[in-house]
This record gives sequence, C-alpha cells and structure tokens, in this order.
Amino acid sequence: MAMRKKRAAKKAATKKRVVKKAPAKKKAARKAVRKSAKKAVARTRVPTKTAAGKPKVTKKATVARLAPAPRMRPPKLTDPSLFPCGDAALRAATGKGWDEWLTLLDAAGAAKQAFDHQKVWDLAMQSLPDSAGWWGQMVSVGYERARGLREKHESCSGDFQSTLSRTFPVPLFAAFAAWADASLRGQWLDAPGLDFTKLNAGKNIRARWPDGALLDIRFNATGPDKCQIVVDTMKLTDAEAVAKAKAFWHSQFERLQGYLRI
Repeated sequence: MAMRKKRAAKKAATKKRVVKKAPAKKKAARKAVRKSAKKAVARTRVPTKTAAGKPKVTKKATVARLAPAPRMRPPKLTDPSLFPCGDAALRAATGKGWDEWLTLLDAAGAAKQAFDHQKVWDLAMQSLPDSAGWWGQMVSVGYERARGLREKHESCSGDFQSTLSRTFPVPLFAAFAAWADASLRGQWLDAPGLDFTKLNAGKNIRARWPDGALLDIRFNATGPDKCQIVVDTMKLTDAEAVAKAKAFWHSQFERLQGYLRI
C-alpha cells in the first residue's frame, strides 16, 4: 500500500515537471525566432551614418522614364484639283482610286527616281488592259502633278495647256456655224490675229495665235438642242499664261451667249 502511494506521488511529480518545462521551451523557441528576425532586418537595413559617425547621404533611386513618343504627323493630303479626273470616275474605269494609284506608283519608285512621263505611263499600264491607254494617261498625269514631277496644266513636253468648256442650249450645227462662218464669227468673237487653220465639220476647229499658241475647239452634242464647246489652248509658256487664256475664253463665251440670245 505504501509502495503504491509512493509510485503515484512520483508520477504526479513527473507530470508537473513536464507541464512546467513545456512553456519554458515554447518561450525559448519564440525568443530564438525574434532574434533571428532582428538579425535579418539588421542585414537589410541601409546604414544612416558613415564610419565617422556623420549622417550618410543616400541617393534616391531614379526611376527610368520613357522618352515621349514622337508626334506622328498626319499624312499630307493631295489637292484634288491636281488630278485630271475625279476619284469616282477613275475607280469605275480602272478599279482603283487616286490614293491606291499613288501608293502603287510610289512603291515602284516613280517619284523617287523621277521617271519621265513615258516610264510612269508604262508602269500604270502594267495594271491596266491595253485598251485603257487613255486612262493610263490620266493616271500618269495625275501622279506626276501630285508628286511634283509636273506642274498643273503642264504637258509632258514641258509647255502648258488651258482648257475651258461650256454647254449651250442650241443644236450642234448652230454652235459650229457661229465659229466656222467668218461673217457670223465676226459678230461676237473679239480675237484679232487669231488664224483659223482647219475645220472638221461638226467636230472641231484648229486655230493659231501670232505668238505660236495653238487652239483646238471641239463640239459635242449632249442632247437634241444642247452642245458642249471645249476650247483647248496649247503651247502656253507658264501658269500665268494659262490663267490669262482661261479668263479670255470665259469672256468670249459670254459674248457668244449674247450673240445666240440665250
């Protein structure tokens, strides 16, 4: 009986020692973790003082800045008046508009290598059927004007040309007679020195100015009682001469309209 009591007392004492030791071990473990954490922080901390005890000046970290993106200039628009025909008409006839033709010929180096008119026309015709030579001419002229290879109203030979047209509400024969018959022409046309050199009945009249400029006057029936008259003045010296020719024939069309009593 005494032995049993002794053993029970021994077991109880052992349990107390285990319970007391457990909190002590946990405290020691926590202390060790805190100590190691402090060491880690100390290693990573930037010193604020030099070895001499003076405050250490630290440079601020510079953040790399991206250079501002260059401003993109909008593409330079081409003056539509430089083209000899409208975009819709060109697309209907060739399948491409002016922007597409300019891009195509630029890619072939037409402007960069300053091709002459024949070479530009040859390039345009590579994308057109043989029967579309007239449209190849329109494309090449428009391209040369847009890229500064030719001035507006300048021909491929280097001289200039003026074109003016007007539609009159009279039959073709009456309009043609007003030009072809010298007695009728003298009643309205104020053009001293103009020499009429060739007449193709109902089609066109050729004439020449004393300074060498040439005229081609064309007549097109646009209805039973309508006629379009087109006056081309060729071999002009410059753009100023073109403007003068247009102004002159505009005034003569006014005189013709008065003569026809329209």
